[in-house]
Amino acid sequence: MKKIEFNKNLVTKEEVDRTVRKVRGIILNKKGRALLVKYKGIYMLPGGSIEEENKKEALQRELLEEAGIDSVRLEDAPFLKLESYDRNYYDRKLQANITRLTETYFYFGETIQNVNKEKQNLTESEEKGDFSISFENLSVIEYLVEHNETDNPKKENFDREILTVLREFKKYREEQEREGKEER
Repeated sequence: MKKIEFNKNLVTKEEVDRTVRKVRGIILNKKGRALLVKYKGIYMLPGGSIEEENKKEALQRELLEEAGIDSVRLEDAPFLKLESYDRNYYDRKLQANITRLTETYFYFGETIQNVNKEKQNLTESEEKGDFSISFENLSVIEYLVEHNETDNPKKENFDREILTVLREFKKYREEQEREGKEER
């Protein structure tokens, strides 16, 4: 698994007040399109916080909640881990600015199911936050992210994340393809 660190303010581990662990996925359907979420004006890959379960279980739970998809084949291990250090991150629970480390693990998965709104279990915030989810071509996702206009202050971080993941996913798939050809 490749690891990338975002730390423009040079935060040290000792300065971190809170570490949050998340999981997201590039989930392709049979047409090769990936699930894409738009929430509060920002594009992101499906997923969320890891609670009392392992990473794969957390992603499967999030896919059911966000997309109503209950059958997805996920690879055994994530292909990428992003570590994002943020100084003066506003924590809603604490209602204060903190120094936060967000560790996000990215999996690749495939499904033959479509988004099922009847099986979705959105949070109140998602329902009020103009939440939408659909399958899109990977090149379209990149275009949508790059041309998205929103005043959400978290846009810069989420755009950096999704564009980095798309770039790394392309490299990952190329490497898988090369290894597959070498085995033949």
